[in-house]
Amino acid sequence: MKRYEFDIDEFYLNRFFPKERVKSKAQVIEILMESINYMLLNPNLEKDKVKGKIILQIDKMSRIFFFNDNKQKYFSIVFPFYIDKVDNKYNFLFQNFIEVDNRLTSQVISIIKCDEFKANCSLDFFDIRCEYEDECDEDFWIFLTELLLIEDGYIRYDYDEENYKKFKNLGEEHKHPLNHYDLFYSSNATFKIGLKESLSEDDFIDLLNINTDCKYLGEN
Repeated sequence: MKRYEFDIDEFYLNRFFPKERVKSKAQVIEILMESINYMLLNPNLEKDKVKGKIILQIDKMSRIFFFNDNKQKYFSIVFPFYIDKVDNKYNFLFQNFIEVDNRLTSQVISIIKCDEFKANCSLDFFDIRCEYEDECDEDFWIFLTELLLIEDGYIRYDYDEENYKKFKNLGEEHKHPLNHYDLFYSSNATFKIGLKESLSEDDFIDLLNINTDCKYLGEN
């Protein structure tokens, strides 16, 4: 198993933890691309600037974890890339032949945020796809297609005192537990699993580690 840790400052914390919850695959892809950009940058932060961290764990099932230093929000998604570290520099490969660099990640972010990507007509997207493919190379469409199709395994832990109190005042605190997991992100699929206690970062990682003992409902 390989494990890499990266401290993040407030600016990047806000990128990885937007005010509104993640609601789409495009947002997941954007966060994944932003995280690679950040790891390639790999800045050294002073302790007073650290507001959270990224943990990348590469094993049989590779995942990237995002932690807020206030211990109230964590989330994780699948990390479908090979990583190598040479002389304190990180290299990323997809399917072992596509080099993932800042240029490629920035192109992906641009295309999933453009109006044509969200257009009702497929021809609008085809035009912008051809434009980006010409600027990059023949691997761009393979890369983007796989990102759109891959199962991202999104899961989030929340300590949400504000909404818990709202529901408790209505006598419905078990509909929004103080500590809970949020599974999936679209409104049609998402649901919560309540937890009796707060969750540590290590416990969250352990939950998703297929090499450790499984957790059972009724336990954190």
